[in-house]
Amino acid sequence: MSNRDRPNEPGFLDPGFEPGEFDRLERELRTSLAQDANRVHPRERLDAILHEANEAGPLTVTGGHGTRRWLLPVAAAAAVAAIIGGIWWTGQDDQPTVSPPAGTSTAVTPAPTTATPSTTPTATDQPTSPTSAATSSTAGPSRSTLLPVYFVGPVGDGKPTYKLFREFLTEDLPAASSAPDVAKAALTQAVQAQRFSNTDGYLQPWSGQSVLGVTHVPGKSITVDLGNAGNPAAAATAEIRRLAVQELVWTAQAAIQDGNLPVRITVQGEGARLFGSIATDTPFTRPPSDRLYEDLAPIWVTSPGRDQVLPAAKPVTVKGLAIVFEATVSWELQRGGAKVKDGFTTATVGAPSQGEYTIDLGRLPAGSYTIRVFEASAKDGSVAAEATRSFTVE
Repeated sequence: MSNRDRPNEPGFLDPGFEPGEFDRLERELRTSLAQDANRVHPRERLDAILHEANEAGPLTVTGGHGTRRWLLPVAAAAAVAAIIGGIWWTGQDDQPTVSPPAGTSTAVTPAPTTATPSTTPTATDQPTSPTSAATSSTAGPSRSTLLPVYFVGPVGDGKPTYKLFREFLTEDLPAASSAPDVAKAALTQAVQAQRFSNTDGYLQPWSGQSVLGVTHVPGKSITVDLGNAGNPAAAATAEIRRLAVQELVWTAQAAIQDGNLPVRITVQGEGARLFGSIATDTPFTRPPSDRLYEDLAPIWVTSPGRDQVLPAAKPVTVKGLAIVFEATVSWELQRGGAKVKDGFTTATVGAPSQGEYTIDLGRLPAGSYTIRVFEASAKDGSVAAEATRSFTVE
């Protein structure tokens, strides 16, 4: 704000301010904020944070001579810095992109990192005071919680190719639930993929599985105790078995929210060979950020939520994550099986990294829609990967 933009009124400048002092302060503040902002890479939580900031109402700063308007830019800058800090801490991964219903807890903040820890077990990885979901009480008040859950599903390339997809599922949990309690609930959802098999083609490699408990040693490890080692017939190939194990790893880490910790898997408290072939003598982790394609599906639709109802008065925006060649994402909007719109957009980064994409559909007439997002092969135009999401406008 220049001198001509500042009103000439009593009390606007505090005693002791020299001419030009405010401009210097403002320049330094703007420079500092710009430097901080350049180090920040906001991802999926930006809309939610800005919404929360707006809901808090306007900022008012008062003093002995009434409202001191010269303080408003400083206070507003502090609010922006707080928002930026919130984005930095929450990160992009395993965050719901749609606001949960009132009274719903997301229970998924902050996000796991992609640093790969050592997979060598140590004696210090044992909890001094175990916190296991197997012994938690279900008595008392409950809370509706969004659980990050991973499933093994087809990537849609016309071949039997499978990767991990993430869903946010709601479940009522005791209000006093710990992180291991939340993780146990999420893992229990992960091994029960049957309800999505017909609609999304998710596999059921853990059919008949139970999650006995989850133990978390903060900053060191997560242990998941299963009821059995898994049926080899339910996970027919070596790759499906590997992904079945990784869906437990991703789900446990996302629910615990303590970074990419080693995840130990036991069967009734003992070591085992999962599906008869995967040893559990060393823990498992997520791959590093430049190799996420090994586990994750090339395209996710993260917003709108599954079967979400959107207001007709507002434009519809589709958001998602993609690991695609040259960051090019194609899309098609369908209504009643007929194409309504189509186009393409560009993700924030191309393969092998995972980037964000946004599709602005504008205002849509009331009705039921399906957004189909896909990667077209640069070689022959065939579909290399795709994901769909149904929603309603009313």
